[in-house]
Amino acid sequence: MEVVDENRELNIEGNREYVVDSHVNNDSHVSDSNADGNQEPYIGMEFASQENAHSFYVHYAKCVGFGISIKTSRRSRVSREFIDVKYVCTRYGKKRESSAINPRPCLKVECEAYLHIKRKSDGKWIVHDFIKEHNHELFPAHAHYFPCHRQINKAQKSYIENLQHVGVRTTTIYATMAKQHGGYENIASLEKDIRNHLDKTHRLSLESGDANAMLDCFVAMQEENPRFFYAIDLDEDIRVKNVFWVDAKGREDYQEFGDVISFDTTYITNKYKMPFAPFIGVNNHFQSRLLGCALLADETSNTFIWLMKTWLRAMGGNPPNAIITDQDKAMKVAIREVFPNTRHQFCLWHILKKVPEKLSHVLRKNEDFKTNLNSCIYRSWSKKQFEDKWQEMVEKFQLLENEWIQSLYEERQHWVPVYMKDTFFGGISTTQRSESINSFFDKYEAKMQADFNTWHKQPILKAPSPFEKQMSLIYTNEVFKKFQIEVLGLSGCRLLKENKDSQITTFEILDFQNNEEFVVEWDASKNEISCLCRLFEFNGYLCRHSLMALLTVCVFAIPPQYILRRWSKDVRSKHHKRKIDEDVFSSKERFDRLYEKTIEFIEEGSLSYESYNFACHTLDEALKQCATINQSLKIDKENVGKNNLCDMPLLDPRPSKTKGAPPRRIKSGIEKGNKRHKKEK
Repeated sequence: MEVVDENRELNIEGNREYVVDSHVNNDSHVSDSNADGNQEPYIGMEFASQENAHSFYVHYAKCVGFGISIKTSRRSRVSREFIDVKYVCTRYGKKRESSAINPRPCLKVECEAYLHIKRKSDGKWIVHDFIKEHNHELFPAHAHYFPCHRQINKAQKSYIENLQHVGVRTTTIYATMAKQHGGYENIASLEKDIRNHLDKTHRLSLESGDANAMLDCFVAMQEENPRFFYAIDLDEDIRVKNVFWVDAKGREDYQEFGDVISFDTTYITNKYKMPFAPFIGVNNHFQSRLLGCALLADETSNTFIWLMKTWLRAMGGNPPNAIITDQDKAMKVAIREVFPNTRHQFCLWHILKKVPEKLSHVLRKNEDFKTNLNSCIYRSWSKKQFEDKWQEMVEKFQLLENEWIQSLYEERQHWVPVYMKDTFFGGISTTQRSESINSFFDKYEAKMQADFNTWHKQPILKAPSPFEKQMSLIYTNEVFKKFQIEVLGLSGCRLLKENKDSQITTFEILDFQNNEEFVVEWDASKNEISCLCRLFEFNGYLCRHSLMALLTVCVFAIPPQYILRRWSKDVRSKHHKRKIDEDVFSSKERFDRLYEKTIEFIEEGSLSYESYNFACHTLDEALKQCATINQSLKIDKENVGKNNLCDMPLLDPRPSKTKGAPPRRIKSGIEKGNKRHKKEK
């Protein structure tokens, strides 16, 4: 606490400051409470300005563990200045009434806590009313997630930029700030806020020599974290053809969420007319995760084969179970060669968007064509049913000789849902997920917020169902919303028939919403269930028809084999439990380890004059040894680099497609490092 003058006290906490007039009530607890930074508002309390009052209540809310927002405010009709403001808890008010099938979780619980301030004639502000009590739990440790408690002050911005300038990673900066402030909850910002700030202040501007600038960027990123992977494909003139890269986070995410991949090359180009090709996966919050990306010279089979093999090597040689692409013949050839056991699905969106172009003459004459086509695609529950409907459709609309229709039928196993129902696709049937890459990158850091929402915003239960209650505790919020639709759909189902043959019980269930009958089989000896709709096989959670069958046989909990870990709240991977020796490979991890040891060293070394002298002498010797080691390593790198292709100037890619000699590839830094490591041994 710093005394400004005899009548005012200035309290500073983190990046906020507020001024409290201590002469308002000399008998109050203002001064004493300010000493520990946790003063409570009271009616009659005065502030020098509205900003001071707001800062004070924000600070109080953070200490107690809730967020605030402005409920109402009023201006003077004469001066147009604010004269009345009411701040409320973010959980103030009633829950939204929504007719949507899948409404968003609502924070509102009719909490009545608020602070009402008014402006006096002398310009000061006074607390007119204050309600302290909340009708919900408070979480001081999680208060920093609320938007009102998140901002970066000037001092922090300078500190962040200085650390980033010398090569410290964002995660390390965030961890360092947490140690300095006594915990992440005291920083007043999230890691993504720091990253957003750095993104705004540091932009890579590439003009001439784009290829060399890109290579320099890759080398720097790999020096920062050796788990960063890149590969560059060159032609005979040392001109860049294809480029692939993936960061450490993408490689880690693939270990958990690499079962289903979306790959697309159709929506971004650059001045070199090179398609941008991202590999996209889906995490347990149904969020897109970037698992690698590339710039390609063309879209030939050879190029796709190079890319697929490079990506597979970066991911440890483990191919995905399923991959979704557009309907491209060259891509199909590459996937068949590189991923022979991976299920390949064409993007439905890309196929259906061609209908107006390919069948315009049919659409003009037949308004019901789309209805028939949709019935074939989305209302066929067996292969035979699809083939019968398709044959009926092509005859009805005279499409037997249409080449495009014929080609679709020939490749039906790659795009018709009923042919793909035996493969898990995570609910993805289109690469539309990767179409808006700008939106995707904006949301790339949303996982932390999704984890917070999953653990702290329990979904609203809508039915007296044991399945709904069971899975609300297991699934993430986004997956639970999808499963909840199936629970609610139980009310639209009716059991028509039940037959038992040995261990297998067969149910015929009428689904009023789809106006279809579905067959469900239950094997009590194995606790196994399957439905004709194959929703579990495709999306990874049970359908309403299976749930009705389970209720019929008095099974009130979903069997464990039908609860996929990838959709659960607490996904934990063995790949994250690395050995201690492996954890110090990146500069971030080395920095964190040394920082922790240094703090212990300082605390112990400062306890006595003798330990202080010893600590200083030890540090001097250690610094000399570190400098000698680093200088030796620098010389070794320079010698290795003299004959390295990376030291040769690269030519920018050609704007048009290139053909010629077999490509040459720049080895990634990981490959070079491994080779050098073997030599040293």
